[in-house]
Amino acid sequence: MKGFYRFLLISTLLIGSVVLAAEEKKDEATENYTKWELPKAAKGRFGKGGINALQFSPDGTQIAVGSDIGTWVYDVQTGKEIDMFRGMCQSIAFSPDGRFIASSGGKYTSHEGFCLWEVATGQKVELIDGPPAASVLQFSEDGKTLVTLGNWGDSISRLDIETGEANVKHIKERSWEVVKSRPSPEPYALTDDKFAVGGEEGKIELWDTTTNEKLFTITAEIANIQKPIPPAVPVVPKIETDEKDQVKAPRPLQMKKGIPPVRVIGPKPEDMPFLLQKNNHILDLEFSPDGTKLASGSKDKTVRLWDTDTNEELAILHKHTGWINALAFSSDGKTLASGSTDKTVNLWNTDTGELIATFTGHLNGIVALSFSPDGSTLASGSADGIIKFWNTETKDLLPINITEHTQWVKAVSFLKDSSTLVSVAFNGIINFWDLNTSQKTGSQNTGHRDLLRSSVFSPDGTKLASVGAKATMFFSAGQGGTAASSLMPDRQVRLTDVGTGNELATLNETHVGVTPVGASMAFSPDEKTVAFGGQGKIYLWNTETGTRLDIPVLDEHNANRNGDLAPPPGEMILRQMPEIAALVFSPDGKKLVSGTESGKVQMWDAETGVELAPFLQGQDMEKATKRDPAKMSITVIYRDSITTLAFSSDGTMLAVGSEQKIRLLGSSKQPRLKDVPRGTKSLAFSPDNTVLLAGLRNGSIELWDMTTGEKITTLNGHTSIVETLVFSPDGKTLVSAGQDGTILVWNWEETLKSSPEARN
Repeated sequence: MKGFYRFLLISTLLIGSVVLAAEEKKDEATENYTKWELPKAAKGRFGKGGINALQFSPDGTQIAVGSDIGTWVYDVQTGKEIDMFRGMCQSIAFSPDGRFIASSGGKYTSHEGFCLWEVATGQKVELIDGPPAASVLQFSEDGKTLVTLGNWGDSISRLDIETGEANVKHIKERSWEVVKSRPSPEPYALTDDKFAVGGEEGKIELWDTTTNEKLFTITAEIANIQKPIPPAVPVVPKIETDEKDQVKAPRPLQMKKGIPPVRVIGPKPEDMPFLLQKNNHILDLEFSPDGTKLASGSKDKTVRLWDTDTNEELAILHKHTGWINALAFSSDGKTLASGSTDKTVNLWNTDTGELIATFTGHLNGIVALSFSPDGSTLASGSADGIIKFWNTETKDLLPINITEHTQWVKAVSFLKDSSTLVSVAFNGIINFWDLNTSQKTGSQNTGHRDLLRSSVFSPDGTKLASVGAKATMFFSAGQGGTAASSLMPDRQVRLTDVGTGNELATLNETHVGVTPVGASMAFSPDEKTVAFGGQGKIYLWNTETGTRLDIPVLDEHNANRNGDLAPPPGEMILRQMPEIAALVFSPDGKKLVSGTESGKVQMWDAETGVELAPFLQGQDMEKATKRDPAKMSITVIYRDSITTLAFSSDGTMLAVGSEQKIRLLGSSKQPRLKDVPRGTKSLAFSPDNTVLLAGLRNGSIELWDMTTGEKITTLNGHTSIVETLVFSPDGKTLVSAGQDGTILVWNWEETLKSSPEARN
């Protein structure tokens, strides 16, 4: 008996020490969350990942935020960070007693995507056999069972919280073998006895969670909505000008016999006629707490309420002017909140369909909503990275904001002192970060409205060149990608003072007839010239003189191979030209290298625009063309598009990254890189040129020894595409940034020491 009490005492002390350690962590790091749950060799993280899900704790004192890098827990009264559980989170649930948080993320169905966390200790609960990655999570009323719906709606799991065992039942009719094509996004909702799946054309399927059988399919009548025809990028193979340098109307380009035409209507979106667009793609679904109602939001800008027993459409709610992609019921089911790409949140009476209130103030589309347990507070998360809290009774905005959840860092740079980092997000917000204190020191706006299509900092970090667009948009949960409607390029290249946010210069590209697609931009080393690409051309803009040099990328043979197929009346038939996907200046600024989505790599004289060397020929368009005579259309797919370029600091080596491989150009003695993965999105040489770094599509960073070609190590920490790799001026710090909305700061010496080769 004494042994039992000794065991009980030791267990109690161990549990107490774990709780104490967790509390100490929170006390010590509350003001320094940038160092929480860092990967090895990283010394700081800025940004918390884009918002995917929100959930209040049962007592309403905390709110959990599922992001692209983890689950963040905040104090609702203060907005302060309490804890962070590492791992991509796109769905989240508190247990009824508030003891556990269940989270799941990732695109795949592996068990690694699901986690169960104990809130008090911050520890991960070890499970015997947990459920696969889940799109929706729900605890039973007694909290003993967690029901999960698989990531693709193809399995139902019941996890016994006490034993840690999961019972997984697969749904054959929802498997990939049966459902070979799925819309993106494909929303899901889960209640005690049903789950719902939303699709295109307004179709919603309801399934029984016990029998795994489909109950019925409900379809919303297509709502006709007035919408301008989305502008196609005008493709002009040859620009002719008159004596006044005014652009003449482009000559329609014809295709060869037997090849269906590519029909492009344009180029001015403001002159487009309106058409009736029939688009009822379901974007979000939500069951009422008692499961008797189902709310759906779609691209037709309506919210619909359904009776889940009778299959009856109860109401169609019209007030939003954008897609509806976020829904939440209050705990009593009497109020429904809807969030839209129009940046507003509406409150509805579910009995009468009456609009109760409209909340405004977010800068980008709404991505997540959650009611407090008593229904008095609504939390709204936006793609602008901010979570706002609203009093549902007074309709007032509460003085609490949770920030820094912006998704997709587009570019980063150091200021000259190596201690200040500057970054720009997809929405044009410029942030400053102090590496000594791990704090954000300020922010500016570039003047763009919704979306930066492309951006690049000057070498000293004091200027930003960017191409923007107006777009109502939202981010697909957990994917790191975007969905956008009404994408409208503003056809301007802006040069912004990073310190003040003021525009220094603007290049208006409207008269050129080519929309800068913004796939790539580059600053010259002397900071005087900005290079950017359109389809079939490179533009060199001297920001001091305002002059522009145009470089046609495609030769006349490829640009003007015509067939004799006459265009339909009133339409233009234009050949699709490969987009300029990557640009980089040589270290001395005298040369410019371009890469296209067709795989072509060329070097140019940066002063004259004369081609110096064609490195890679790329893939011919006709070989990459897929024809569909039934639809009278063609699709161009390039298998190995160029994605990124990087020069060594001495200019003797050029690294070319593509979807399939990494090539090294410039020295025949350079060993071939071994074990190169696919999906390279960014490249950089170490300051001494001994190491090549590659940021990948899967979020990892791989390092190669340039002497042997052997892989040195892999840095893990991002959960989505790594778009930028930058070294500090003193060469001691590496910074990586990507679409997961975070910036990781690495100690370069420690990174090399931590590699297996260094330890051996």
